[in-house]
This record gives sequence, C-alpha cells and structure tokens, in this order.
Amino acid sequence: MLKFTDIDFNAVWQETFGWNAAGDTDNRKFNDQAENDFWVRLAPRYTQEYNLNHDTGLITDKLAGLLGRNKTILEIGCGSGNFTLLMAQYSQQILGLDFSPAMLAVLEERRLAEGIGNIRTQAGKWEDFTTDAVFDYIVSVNSLYRIRDIKSALLKMHAYSTQGFIIVRTIQRPFFYSLYQKNGVSCPECLDYQLLPLLLWRLGLQANVEFLTYPKKKYFLDLADVSQEMQADLTAQIFHEQQAKLLQAFTGQAAFTDGRYTISQPRTTVIISVKNKSGMKI
Repeated sequence: MLKFTDIDFNAVWQETFGWNAAGDTDNRKFNDQAENDFWVRLAPRYTQEYNLNHDTGLITDKLAGLLGRNKTILEIGCGSGNFTLLMAQYSQQILGLDFSPAMLAVLEERRLAEGIGNIRTQAGKWEDFTTDAVFDYIVSVNSLYRIRDIKSALLKMHAYSTQGFIIVRTIQRPFFYSLYQKNGVSCPECLDYQLLPLLLWRLGLQANVEFLTYPKKKYFLDLADVSQEMQADLTAQIFHEQQAKLLQAFTGQAAFTDGRYTISQPRTTVIISVKNKSGMKI
C-alpha cells in the first residue's frame, strides 16, 4: 500500500495538469509564442472583463490585512495591474513580474493615469527570475498555471521573501458548478488549490488556507444560450440526459428582465498564505 509520505506531489502536479503531454507544441502551456499571442489579444479588454475586484472586495481586503503597510512586494504574474495598483496604495514598493509585455504595457498606462510612483515592472517568467534583492512578501494571483516544477517555484518564493508569500487561486469551475452539484450532476474542476497546500506542508512550510465565497452574476439572452454553456461544461451526451432538470433549476433561480436572464452563482477564491519563520531554512 502506498504511504502518504511516499507521494511525490510535484509529479502529481505535472501529471494532473498535463505537463506530461509530450508533443503538444500548440498548447499555451508549452509554447511561449502562443502564450504571448493570447495575451496580446486579451490585454486591451482584460482589466474590464476579467477583474476579480468587479465581483468582490473580499480578496483585496484580505490581501491588505495579510500584507500590512509599507512593505516591499514582488507580484508574480501581475498582468494589467488589477491587484498591483490597489496594493501600491499601502505598500512601500512593488515589482510586478509578468511574462506578457502587452499586459505590462496596460499596467504602465494605468499607473501613469493614476499617478502612482511606487511600481516598477519586469517582463519574464518566475522560473527565470533572478535578483540580489529580497522582498517582504511575494504575491501570486491566479498566475502559476504555466509552471511545471511547482516545488522549485514554491521554494523560490520562500527564498526571496523575508516575511512570507501569498498565493491567490480562484477555483476553476464551470459557472454553473453549484447548480450542477445541487442536481446531482458531476463536472470537472481544477485541483490546483488542493495540491498547493499539500506541497507546502510537505516542504515544511506552514500554509494557512482560507476560502472566500461570493456571488458572481452572469447574463444570458435565452435558454439556448444557457444550453450552449451547459453543453460545453458537461459534454453533449450528459447535457442531453440532464437537460430538462438543469434548465428547470436554472429558470427557478434566474430572473428574466429587460429581455434577458440574470443569475448569480457562488464563486470561491482560495487564499494560501505562508508566514516565514525567522531563520527558517529548507
């Protein structure tokens, strides 16, 4: 029987998230150019369409409480600055690291527009990043999805931070995940939020895990629009088998006004925080 202590969670990470899919050269996971092109297309509208702060202030408030004031921060995968600009209001200095020059350009535009002077940026990957500096805290918001050797990445976060690091992961589930669960229909979810604490604990790092749940609102033009999304989540066969039950559940929760359906579903973000002990070495 396999013992828990014999499990290589770094290998589990690689297998679970498709890092062993050799030859998949078009996948953004493996192809830097494909990843760069993706963000070039998305950068102009990312701030408006994919900003967690539009859904809730819980994450921003939690970060502020964990970080405290006048700290130096390295943010991994800062993107267009949705959290960077807010953290800058109470931080001493922030270095924003991101793979995408297009996203960093948007951040720079926003920084100049808001007159913020304590943010600097650097293009690159966390795996390749080096500096003689250390930071009070390192923050990562939904930005570790392209890291193959997650164990080394976490140890590096520990090494470059004097007080600790914080990983924010919005659980990747279908929008209708809760509705599916309540109606006995299973659907996939990304398990990174479960693996990351296990990896940290096995490394001897005392990770604290907190779940923040808040409503996410979405609009649908008609039931055909709803059906299309559910079918994409579940496959055509499963949706066909469960269609009547699921659409009935949807109409029971949604409001129909101004010619469209509006529905809110719970969304969950996980805050994984590590406070470094003085003198701790790994």
